[in-house]
Amino acid sequence: MDKDSALQAQIASTTGSPTVTTDGSATVYSFTGSGSITVSRAGFVELLVIGGGGGGGDGYGGGGGAGGFLSVTSAYFAAGTSTVVVGAGGAAGTPSGNEGAPGNNGQISRIGDFYSPGGGGGTAWSRTSANTVYKLDGSNGASGGGAGGGDVGANKSGGLAIAPLGNVGGDSANAAGGGGGGADAAGSNATTNYGGNGGNGSASSITGSSVTYSGGGGGGALVAGSGGSGGGGAGSNSGSATGGSANTGGGGGGTSIGTSAAGGSGIVIVRVG
Repeated sequence: MDKDSALQAQIASTTGSPTVTTDGSATVYSFTGSGSITVSRAGFVELLVIGGGGGGGDGYGGGGGAGGFLSVTSAYFAAGTSTVVVGAGGAAGTPSGNEGAPGNNGQISRIGDFYSPGGGGGTAWSRTSANTVYKLDGSNGASGGGAGGGDVGANKSGGLAIAPLGNVGGDSANAAGGGGGGADAAGSNATTNYGGNGGNGSASSITGSSVTYSGGGGGGALVAGSGGSGGGGAGSNSGSATGGSANTGGGGGGTSIGTSAAGGSGIVIVRVG
């Protein structure tokens, strides 16, 4: 951001109890929950807006896609109050009866008119009304969710992404789910018995320290996929998958026959100076 003080916005107040820190002459407001920010003098700020991560699929499930990674070095704000929304992570898939269940998409984060969508949920296998088993493509999102696997049926594709906020999810392979996409890399495709790894996230130094956000979740399989850097949760086989880390936008891990995990919540960070 331009460091000319005459061009910088001036913050009068906030709600929602953001954490306020300093980095040299800059002031940094980190919102881990929703609130608002009031600008008393129009000008420019630096922004990082991370959407909520997608939940992992349950039943040879794909990993959840990462929440969107929106970094703006010079964002103009007029005088007035802007709403801040921190998106929740998507819930994990919850099976009902003898079939799998996809994870839910993460929720949008925003500040004023700057939006960052949530990640796509990892999917799973399902059944038709005639009891035929089939697999599901990964859900679309800021980063795509990993595709669900299964013992029968054609392999499926990972969910689509919204460039440049994220990357696509990984494809399934037989009874193994694909990895969720991350901000910096696509989710890995599964191979037989091996779940796809979640895509790695991207780093930001907006707070003064480098922190990585928006990693994808690992796919469920006999050998489950790992979570991507930036809060992505690991998948599982028969145990519990790992959830996306809070306030990173990481995707939740999928599971083969265990318990899948939710995505991590997002965050909104404003730097002035």
